[in-house]
Amino acid sequence: MSADPAGDGPPLQPLAYRLRWRPHGIVPGAHPGHGEGTEGEFRRHVSLLRHPDPRRLDLRASLRDPFGELHVRQYAPRRAVPVAALVDLSGSMRFGEAVAGRVADLCALIAVSAQRAGDPFALFGADAHLREEKCLPFARRRGQEEDVRRRLAGVRPTGGQAVEGLIEAAERLPARRALVFLISDFLMPASEVARLIDALWRHDVVPVVVEDGLLDVALPRWGLVEVADLETGAVRLVFMRPALRERWRRETRARREAREKLFAERGLRPFALTDPLDTEALARRLMEG
Repeated sequence: MSADPAGDGPPLQPLAYRLRWRPHGIVPGAHPGHGEGTEGEFRRHVSLLRHPDPRRLDLRASLRDPFGELHVRQYAPRRAVPVAALVDLSGSMRFGEAVAGRVADLCALIAVSAQRAGDPFALFGADAHLREEKCLPFARRRGQEEDVRRRLAGVRPTGGQAVEGLIEAAERLPARRALVFLISDFLMPASEVARLIDALWRHDVVPVVVEDGLLDVALPRWGLVEVADLETGAVRLVFMRPALRERWRRETRARREAREKLFAERGLRPFALTDPLDTEALARRLMEG
């Protein structure tokens, strides 16, 4: 399902995605748009008096009308929508080569899917500031997924929280509504998560939660555990015992529940990015709109 940066692996298979809204704009694309047009997705029949365009006259529907009224076909024009991936490159994303692995896979897949749909795609990587060398401007061209992989390959996330950098990225997005994949572990205070999401208020946001599935499973009941603060780089030894292990898991669950509540309050449905990327689960999520 994935291709390596050199292009030696199998090609990526684009995924379809559905919008819960009708985009504005004039650029043709694959999504039923706002307004009316002469072609696109059939919407309904309307009276010729209401929509005086005899080119769209539907004789079959008109003959069926018991009052003899003439009917024309009305269409929803198909439009393109900007698609962007905003990637957290802060130190907490350093676990397991997540960014250079599954995050790069996901972003490359989004890029090739957008290209297939005729939508422009952009990549924004950020830690405390926007990382220009890890960004790609909006474009609609073949092979963009290879550029995405090159930007993210070998990334070693460093530095503090990425909220400010991701807000900078939000300011680079177009004024019209875009489909935005916000990719992060969201290991930041809930108030900062809320501030980041609120900065993206005009867009359709898909939070992608990067999780380390071994974080809880690998904890021993007893023993010394080396704990690293990925944001600061500080390392210390902790004597793990059943009570501490349970408290660790309890706080992890509480943090996850608080995050889910925050997303739900803003009408957002997150996608859990596991290792490896589950493309079937992603395809289902994208088709839900």
